[in-house]
Amino acid sequence: MAFKHYCGLPDAMDMSNEFSTVVMQGEMIDAGLPVRREVSVAQIVARMPISIRKATEADLPFIDGLQKKHSRELGFLPTMALVGKIKLGQVVVAEGTMQTAEGRKDMGLAPSPPAAYCPLPTPVGYLIAADRYFKRDEIGYITQINILPEYRRSLVAAELLQYQFEQSAYGCKLYSCWCAQDLKANEFWEAMGFSAIAFRMGADSKGEKVNGKREPRVHIFWQTRIRSGDTTTPWWYPSQTGGGEMRADRICFPIMKGVSWRDVRPIVLEALAPVSIPCDANTGPTPEPQKKAKKVAMKPVQRPAHLRGGLWFKPVAEVEEARPAEEIKPAKAKPAKKIDPRLTAMARELRDQWSEVSKQIVEAVEAKYDVKRIADRKPKANDLTKLLAA
Repeated sequence: MAFKHYCGLPDAMDMSNEFSTVVMQGEMIDAGLPVRREVSVAQIVARMPISIRKATEADLPFIDGLQKKHSRELGFLPTMALVGKIKLGQVVVAEGTMQTAEGRKDMGLAPSPPAAYCPLPTPVGYLIAADRYFKRDEIGYITQINILPEYRRSLVAAELLQYQFEQSAYGCKLYSCWCAQDLKANEFWEAMGFSAIAFRMGADSKGEKVNGKREPRVHIFWQTRIRSGDTTTPWWYPSQTGGGEMRADRICFPIMKGVSWRDVRPIVLEALAPVSIPCDANTGPTPEPQKKAKKVAMKPVQRPAHLRGGLWFKPVAEVEEARPAEEIKPAKAKPAKKIDPRLTAMARELRDQWSEVSKQIVEAVEAKYDVKRIADRKPKANDLTKLLAA
């Protein structure tokens, strides 16, 4: 179902390329729930006709293919993980059509249609998000947002975000995402009204080179309040993360006032106390016992009598195996590095103290497109009773 029709906008506003101030009053019934529409907001409409719907498993080839093309920016979600998120309703797809070259020119796009042009509704982008993060009902999380290159800079991603905000639970007031510091996508989040409030270390081999040495990558934590006029909901970030592509413990640090997200550098943590090594008073540190290599007996190979000199190669079929196949054991995976529990407790304490004064620390973002919820949807008690009775 198209987002513009879901919002109840008149057809005259469907093709608007600019923001429109929409004032809705009274109540509007949607899925049996009353909706309070006494709010004045800026409605974001893409610069091309699109419709937004929940993804199905038929969209999996498109989503997985687009994800693999931009794996450096998005990371990677296995196929089964994508299927699980589709079943949970956490994936939405934007569909669009380009009718004529003149129509594309009026929308500010290139006059020539894409190579894979199709007059039928075609997926042009998708969004993976959930309205709960770290088991907190007031915070949502954006996993991926991806638009075909030829449809970018058309506010398709902005409309996907607004659709997600509208579909979220009433108690969800914040939305967050992680983004690598070296990506252009950070400028997109800043333009959408998100604030950079925290950062963490990423992979060691993907960062920038400084003085000939490659630094670890830095991930920026972006967050925004999704309700129009909300200035009181406290900011929050996780003090430690252990998932993602790295599957390793990483401590998060707040971005203080006056520091740009472009200027934060990776922080390498050391253990608070050295690891104790068993030591003998006379001989010094006790070395670890070394494993002796197992010798495999080889059967002697006799040279044929008619060959007295030169080189002679034994047939491959008669060569004895140096090591039986049953003795070869698979290599054990290296255990993931764990952060010192005392450092984890200190990071949590820093986060809690930062949260108390976050109103003064987080600087206001001059958003180009401030994406917010159009209205607060709150069911009344009597309507909830009717819904439960049904």
